[in-house]
Amino acid sequence: MDKKAVAEIRKLLTKEHCRIDRIGGCFVGEDNQVIMQLKETFLAMPEDDTEKYCELLRKTLSGKLGKNLFNMEFPLQEEVVGGKQEAMYALVRDGFDDPQCIRSFCDRIIENVTMEGRYLILLARGSYDIPARTSDGIDLEDASDYVYVFMIGAICPVREVKEGLCYDEETLTFVNRRTDLGVQMPEAGFLFPAFNDRLPDIHQLLYYVRKEDERHPELIDGLIGADMPVTQKDQQILFTDLVETTLGRNCDFESVRSLTDAVNEMIKEDKDSPEPLELGRSQVRSILYDIGADDQALDSFDQNFDSSVGEGNTFLAESIGGRSVMEIKSPSIRISVKSDMTSMITSRIIDGREYLLIPVQDDVEVNGIRILPQRVQKSETSEE
Repeated sequence: MDKKAVAEIRKLLTKEHCRIDRIGGCFVGEDNQVIMQLKETFLAMPEDDTEKYCELLRKTLSGKLGKNLFNMEFPLQEEVVGGKQEAMYALVRDGFDDPQCIRSFCDRIIENVTMEGRYLILLARGSYDIPARTSDGIDLEDASDYVYVFMIGAICPVREVKEGLCYDEETLTFVNRRTDLGVQMPEAGFLFPAFNDRLPDIHQLLYYVRKEDERHPELIDGLIGADMPVTQKDQQILFTDLVETTLGRNCDFESVRSLTDAVNEMIKEDKDSPEPLELGRSQVRSILYDIGADDQALDSFDQNFDSSVGEGNTFLAESIGGRSVMEIKSPSIRISVKSDMTSMITSRIIDGREYLLIPVQDDVEVNGIRILPQRVQKSETSEE
């Protein structure tokens, strides 16, 4: 799924456009025992409750692709009878009518997820008449050829809400509120089937995590049976190692700046595309060639790329570029420069040492104190 697809489905979880019809799930205690099973007709619930549920579910469709959201494909062996994909698809087709089917699915999550304390497994089912769309992107609400039946899952910690003084409107005074259990925003979640090319895709699932460093590999294995997704941070590390290995002693400031500018320009040119820009082996090789990588280094590039990134794999351009600032740091200094202003920095050898030169402007502050450039001081002295 791309950003536009995620946004289209996320819209279905708002008060005005809600397409959820059933919810289910389990409240799990600290001992991993089910305290309560949830099964409700969504539209029969109080409006305040439905809004809170929608808020939790929307969170599983938020964040950045490659950082919080991951498109994951089921292995072929999981699409047969008894496989993980087949079990999930059966729950969607069932329409949440069978409580035992919901409980069996929740039990699979409980067996595989590692979550401290109490938590809520929240499942929601919805259906969406996919409107036809004109060539200029206008939805035709009265024209629909396909129905997207989907399930969203969210795993939310349940924690005690601390006691405190709260205003009581009935007594017109402040009272001490008792400790309640409150459902927190999801730690992990998923959307199934995926919504690709504005059609259901039962072979893929969109997986959500609140923190990219906590991807819950045990849950991925239990739900999908697939390998851990590669995060934005993983891609940055792989790309950094690949560039340093390829450029070797030519990995200087000018080369890295040219590389950054090239990737940023490609992202800028592709900004109107619905699909995220991906850079494969040939594209990265071409960029490195353009910034001056020598032929000997490029001779081993293909092999290094395949061994570190994987044959046929790609980098998401936004994972390795597109930053609003360029950061220059060493153990003792840190400098941040707006990406569109990096051309003002130059590298120069002075008395045998390399320096990065940054022109001093008239509005420079040090610890909040505005300093007067020396050229201005000298000019004022000469006038006196």
